[in-house]
Amino acid sequence: MKSASLWRPASVLEELSGRIVNYPKREVVFQPFSLSKNLYMIQSGKIKLYKNSEDGRKTTLTVLREGDFFSNIPLFSLDDKGVYAETIETTVVHVLSHKQVDSLKAVHHPVVTELFSSLNQQMKQRNLFLERIMYAPVKERILCLMSYLMKRFGEGQGKLIKINVHLTHQDIASFIGSTRETVTSLTKELITEGRIQKINKHYHLVKGTDLL
Repeated sequence: MKSASLWRPASVLEELSGRIVNYPKREVVFQPFSLSKNLYMIQSGKIKLYKNSEDGRKTTLTVLREGDFFSNIPLFSLDDKGVYAETIETTVVHVLSHKQVDSLKAVHHPVVTELFSSLNQQMKQRNLFLERIMYAPVKERILCLMSYLMKRFGEGQGKLIKINVHLTHQDIASFIGSTRETVTSLTKELITEGRIQKINKHYHLVKGTDLL
């Protein structure tokens, strides 16, 4: 269920003179036009990447976990511009500066290849999700989101798959381009229909409901 880990290249990154930074929950790691450009490897915790629309609404791009990397260096970024990185929970990251990344490219070519491969996989998964929900009814979009997150954060529990990341109705709305009120109504319907469950503040997908 979990995403491919980057710990193999991360072990090489740790040999460089990067720094370890601890971020509290809901801390912005970087925002558009931040002067500091870095490559971040998640050692523990979770990060969400999002953009703000012109009317101030957040659009969540993806959620990352331990072993993933993210960056505001253009060569390694998920999107061209306008991206915020924010912690979902207390998170520890290994940080490499732009200069250190340039050194990495010059010396450790296999590691850079692995990083590009991981970024490409992240983008493929996200694009598949976006294509699937583009013209879908909102209820189906919710199930597609659960399927998308299940592949990265899924934890099997009998007939259920726990999505091991906390999601509010507003979080879901930001992912799928809907409103919190609509998401609240439709998640209740999905629970009544037995397609998802909510246990101890975490959503669980019933096996066989995967749409991606």
